[in-house]
Amino acid sequence: MSDDEFIPTLTHATERDIDLLLVEELHSSPDFLVWLSALCRLSGQLVSWDVKHSKRRTRSRREIDIFIEIQYSDGTRAALLIENKLDAAEQPDQAESYREELAILDDGFNHAAMAIVCPEAYGAEHPNFTGKFDAIITYEMIAKWFRDQIDEAGSDTVLRYDFRASILDQAIHKHRRGYTSIPDKVVGDFNKLYVSLLEQLAPAIHPGATMLKPANPRESTSMIFDQNVTLEALPRDIRPRRFAHELGRGSERRANYVAVTFPAWGVAFPSICAELEADARDLGASFDAPKPTKTRPNPGLKMSIPSPPVDNQASFHSQQDKIKEGILVAIRLRRWLIDNQTTLRRWRKLAQESEKS
Repeated sequence: MSDDEFIPTLTHATERDIDLLLVEELHSSPDFLVWLSALCRLSGQLVSWDVKHSKRRTRSRREIDIFIEIQYSDGTRAALLIENKLDAAEQPDQAESYREELAILDDGFNHAAMAIVCPEAYGAEHPNFTGKFDAIITYEMIAKWFRDQIDEAGSDTVLRYDFRASILDQAIHKHRRGYTSIPDKVVGDFNKLYVSLLEQLAPAIHPGATMLKPANPRESTSMIFDQNVTLEALPRDIRPRRFAHELGRGSERRANYVAVTFPAWGVAFPSICAELEADARDLGASFDAPKPTKTRPNPGLKMSIPSPPVDNQASFHSQQDKIKEGILVAIRLRRWLIDNQTTLRRWRKLAQESEKS
């Protein structure tokens, strides 16, 4: 076969292809593992390591793309969680879920970190999402690492490294046969109807940017409001960083609530939980917060009120009463926040005092 008749082994590179490429290299190449973990500020002399693909979280149905356990010669242990994104949009609270998993792992490991692996263009397009991770490791950086090894490699290894780098190149440039990004029309149509109903029932609650897109990915089940406009009556020091209606895909077993998240107040949660619940008893709100960790010592505090389960991939009109009920919950929560600014300031003070202690 001549060079011009050469057919690539892969017709295109998918996210799973990159997953498996990384898993293989992390499993078989200690040099690659040392290089990548150093980017996440994890270092030491390796004794042993274990690499798992799609390890399920303990507090969520979502999966960690790659989970690595490392044992160092000084007896310390490290955990590294890796999220791989080629072009898929962020799932609701995805980075926060990784942080929650780190909090769970904090008791069993001396060090823990989370990284996102993605093309440079993806990181530039989604800076708020990728910035929540401890490290951003680009496909370009990994492709360069492979090519940097070629000068020192034997002839057969040169071909392997060159092939791995070319797979990453395909992913970076989206060299996919017939590739077209197709929005999910069902979810997009649902969003439009939700925004229209929100404007009728709650004009003071403004839809966020993701709600106004032509379509969201099928995994998206959150109606994230523009908290800065919706809650502009609240001073910034007591304004939540997130205000959302979680739909739960119509399942009772999933998250079905309207919630706000206060930044950095979660550190006080264990000591002030009873007081928070007493203050918001008439509202029927509950509270939760991830456990503080070395990498995230001041987690957010979530305040939520239950709402009926809604499926954004099913008929909007058949669920309209349930959707209305959820919007009415959002109205009630917004009004409570605005009317209880003195209480919110007391909560903020309690959180600050707890942090100092």
